[in-house]
Amino acid sequence: MNKQVICDIDGQYYGLDSVSVRSIENGTAQMILGGAPECVEGLIKFRGEWVPIVRLRTLFETDKSEQPKYSQLIYMSTFIGTVAYRVDKVVEIDVLADGEFQRIPIVVNSGKTAYVAGACSHHGRLLLVVDHNRLLSRDEAQAVKAGIRAIYEAEEAEKRRKEEEEARRRAEEEKAKAGEDASVGAEDSEKDAEAEKATTETAEPATNETE
Repeated sequence: MNKQVICDIDGQYYGLDSVSVRSIENGTAQMILGGAPECVEGLIKFRGEWVPIVRLRTLFETDKSEQPKYSQLIYMSTFIGTVAYRVDKVVEIDVLADGEFQRIPIVVNSGKTAYVAGACSHHGRLLLVVDHNRLLSRDEAQAVKAGIRAIYEAEEAEKRRKEEEEARRRAEEEKAKAGEDASVGAEDSEKDAEAEKATTETAEPATNETE
C-alpha cells in the first residue's frame, strides 16, 4: 500500500495518500469564498493559485475539543485541483502493511462517511484511511470551483481596468507633452521672427548713412 500521511484530528488518526500530497505547511485563509460549503474556511494563495482550505474538523463533525493554535495544512492534488486540508497536526508518514489494512466497500460506506476508504490498527490506534477525492461531494466541489473561477474573472477584469487606466494616463501625458512642445516651438518661431526683424531694422539705417 502507498505511504500515508498520518494526521491527528481531534484525537482521531486519519491517513491521506502521500502520493497526492504536494506540500505540508502552516497558513491561514487570505480570502473568504462566498457560497462555499461550511467546511471551506476560505482561500489561500499556493504557488500562484487560489486554493480552498477545507477544515476537516468541520467536515468530520469532530469539534469535541478546541483546535490547536498551530494547526497544519496538507496541500493535495484532487479532481478539482489543489485543495488544502486543515488538520490538527501531521503525526508521521508511514507505510501501512497490506495485512493490517481493511478496505470498506463503497456500498457499505456512504453518506457522511463516504470518504473513509478503509481502517486498520496502527501502533495500537485506530487509523481511518481517507479517500481525499471523496471528501467533498460533487455539488460542493462545483460550488468551490465556481467561486474560485469568479475570483479569477474579477481579478482579470481589475487587471484590464488598470491597464486601460494606465494607457489613458500615458496618452494624456503624451498629449500634454506634445502640446508643450508645440507651444515651445511656437515661442521659438516668434522669437526668431522678432530677432530677424530687429536685425533688418538695425541694418537699414547703416545703408542710408553710406549713401
